[in-house]
Amino acid sequence: MASGVALQRAALSAQAAACTFQTWQANTTYTLGTTVLYPANGRYYKLVNATAGGSDKTDPTISTWYWQPTTCSGPSSGNKVLGTYYATFAPSAPRLREIHPNYTLIYLFAATNAPGQPAGTLKFDPPPNGSGAWTNWTADLQYVRSTQKRKVLLSVGGAGNAIRFTTRAVSTTFVNSVDKLYQAWGGFDGLDFNTFEGDAAPNTSEMIWIGQELKRRHPGFLITAPPAPWNTADQQFCKAMLTAGALDYCAPQYYDGPQLNDPAYLQSNLQTWVNLLGADHVVVGFGVNPGLANYWTIGSAVNTFSQANSRFPGLRGAFDWRLDWDVQQGSPFAQQFGPLTR
Repeated sequence: MASGVALQRAALSAQAAACTFQTWQANTTYTLGTTVLYPANGRYYKLVNATAGGSDKTDPTISTWYWQPTTCSGPSSGNKVLGTYYATFAPSAPRLREIHPNYTLIYLFAATNAPGQPAGTLKFDPPPNGSGAWTNWTADLQYVRSTQKRKVLLSVGGAGNAIRFTTRAVSTTFVNSVDKLYQAWGGFDGLDFNTFEGDAAPNTSEMIWIGQELKRRHPGFLITAPPAPWNTADQQFCKAMLTAGALDYCAPQYYDGPQLNDPAYLQSNLQTWVNLLGADHVVVGFGVNPGLANYWTIGSAVNTFSQANSRFPGLRGAFDWRLDWDVQQGSPFAQQFGPLTR
């Protein structure tokens, strides 16, 4: 199935002429010639007929007189991100090469402190191997990078797994430990700092050194972080890291906490992050799971991100927590966010 989706996507991309589009919204009148992205199915439609008053607010999937299916590459940037967190603790896990092709970046979640080892030493627990995910891990990781042209980042830390960079010795051990995994797997494209949990405030000077050192050892290496949206210490950390050239983007996590799945709060808080870092250094983090409190529905997430894209057209992209949830739901995040992050 994944290969068929990839072929279809490639064919559409080859046919599509560069164009601009709007994300379709209900109860909105559009003018003749407008191209819209329909969020529910991720497809494009062009308004080919209109009355004097416009499209009469018609749903593109219902009216074949007003709307016709079309293709559209949209505004494109090679730096755009559609990320997903590949949680190795999930009950099942696909092979890396079989992850939905719309995802352009995969976070490997997560490397954590190795018990009984010097501070800064990492361990990485393998994913379930029912699909052959671990058996084919290294080969698939390099296939994802070289053939599928996607980025793969090692995420470190995570809930309950703070890493405290208290000394340069700890930081050096950490960098060497990252390199050990890098060599074992044949390389990856960056590091995602998820290390500051609870009372483990980021040691900014040490993390700047870590980011700079990894970039020195591996040219083009990405450094990212998913901070708490409201946390001023996290905001100051991201700004200092960016200023020092030790960070590529921060991705505030708008889920799993009171108000974080409120569209109005996201729009207001996102303004703070854009003002601080610039839109091209901000990725928006969503968790889509209607069964959990303070998580998003796919429709609300799509509409909210579409509005954010309109306000801040230079946004770097979005990520989804987490891959196995998206797969269980039929991959709506990958399908519907793909066109929004091209």
